[in-house]
Amino acid sequence: MSEPSPEGYFHLTPSPDPPSHLSPSPRPPCPLCGEEAAEPFDAADGREYLHCPACRLIFVPQKFWPSPPEERARYDMHQNAPDDEGYISFLETIAAPLADRLAAGASGLDYGCGPEPVLCRLLGQRGFKIRPYDPHYFPEPPEGPFDFIVSTETFEHFRRPRREIERIRALLRPGGLLGLMTAFWSEEVFRANWHYRRDFTHLCFYRRETIEWICGAFGFETIWCDEKRAAILRLL
Repeated sequence: MSEPSPEGYFHLTPSPDPPSHLSPSPRPPCPLCGEEAAEPFDAADGREYLHCPACRLIFVPQKFWPSPPEERARYDMHQNAPDDEGYISFLETIAAPLADRLAAGASGLDYGCGPEPVLCRLLGQRGFKIRPYDPHYFPEPPEGPFDFIVSTETFEHFRRPRREIERIRALLRPGGLLGLMTAFWSEEVFRANWHYRRDFTHLCFYRRETIEWICGAFGFETIWCDEKRAAILRLL
């Protein structure tokens, strides 16, 4: 969940169409790589989706972003109970492979943990020192550097992913690990009423190729990926 800022929020209701005698607004550049040739990809759920041919990000234009109250109300509906075995199993998708690659006693940050920092508990039980951060629920700014950062079901909420990833990178030690989870899109799934697309707080959608673009642009290397939604990157 990206950090709230007054200039970054717009209501979910689209802006009115411009008068017919005016040219339509230019398409926004990709919020990850800055490419200006983003192309229309789909229109559904009362929103438009643009595709970046450079980094393969799909993103929602700013005029369709939710307002802070709309976003917070949606997050408050999440059922991420610490005793939910299904949710714990889901988090183990990244917790287990990340723990296998960390040194004993490594210190980390759960970036975008939500109201219940269950992942902090799972990794804490393995002997790692980890603190929660979430702009809505645990807003105290983190101070690095950290040995690792884990971010589950958060990258899709970023309004400005480049800015967020730069911030994450600055909080990591050289050689530190970034574990992330966000469902990778495919054309067939995206256009088939995908549940991930229908969540109006999801603003960015990534592919495996997007992760590799991030590595090249921000100085990471991929050391593990399940090819579906989870990856572990090392800061070079």
